[in-house]
Amino acid sequence: MGLLDKVESTNTDVKKAKPVVAKEAKPVPKKEKKPKKEKKPKQKTPRPQGLSDEFEIAPKLSRVICWWVNFVANFAILIGALVMNVLTGGGSGGFENTLLFIIGFLVILFNAIFLPINTGRNLGQYTSSTRYIRGDGSKPLFLHSLFVNNIGLLSLIGFIMVFTQAGKISGGGSSPAIFTSVGAVLMILWIVNWQFTRNSDLNQGLFDLLFGAYLVRYVPEEQATSGFRARLESMSQFGEKYAQRVEDRAKAREEKAAAKALEREENAENAEEAEESEEKSED
Repeated sequence: MGLLDKVESTNTDVKKAKPVVAKEAKPVPKKEKKPKKEKKPKQKTPRPQGLSDEFEIAPKLSRVICWWVNFVANFAILIGALVMNVLTGGGSGGFENTLLFIIGFLVILFNAIFLPINTGRNLGQYTSSTRYIRGDGSKPLFLHSLFVNNIGLLSLIGFIMVFTQAGKISGGGSSPAIFTSVGAVLMILWIVNWQFTRNSDLNQGLFDLLFGAYLVRYVPEEQATSGFRARLESMSQFGEKYAQRVEDRAKAREEKAAAKALEREENAENAEEAEESEEKSED
């Protein structure tokens, strides 16, 4: 009897014992690689429908060169004369200061009036190889050049008129009020023209829209080989060399930034591969 009791007790113990199930290892999720950012294509300057295919709208760099050359040509001598006038005690400079003021005004008349009327271009446009044309390739009316080339100078004159005459309005007389009003109109005209240029895809100002004119890259078909006109056209070499240097520096910066981005991507991929290998070795 004792033997049978032992056999039954072992059978009940086996039934009560639960089978041990091995836990399955959970798969480690792999990190998804970030997709590479696609470079946005450069937006091309919009082209007016009526403009001939032989002309290209002037880029921003050409406009900057044109503006700076005209600013230096128009105001460098006048600014120098004003500085000398202040340093010498306000008018005690004598003949030298007077001569500088005369030369400064003659340069402004030459660059802002004489050249645009006779050639349709100013010193800044010769240097930057640009000019204003209409949609059919013809030269705009000479009034366009007078307004466009002198809007900055007129606004400066308007500011001086307002600054010097606004305080005299209360003293009576009609001339201070007239000068102040004219000066305010000239300043507002510059602001309106700037707003039109800022909001235009083709950088057309108020007078460009009124006269249907566009600033384009321009290379004359038959360049002058001698005389004053040839010297003016030779100024474009300085603008082209400067523009080429700026483009080369910009291209070098882009290549350097692209190389750094590629290096960062390679480092990130190597780090991800190292992490995956460590996880596999732990498993």
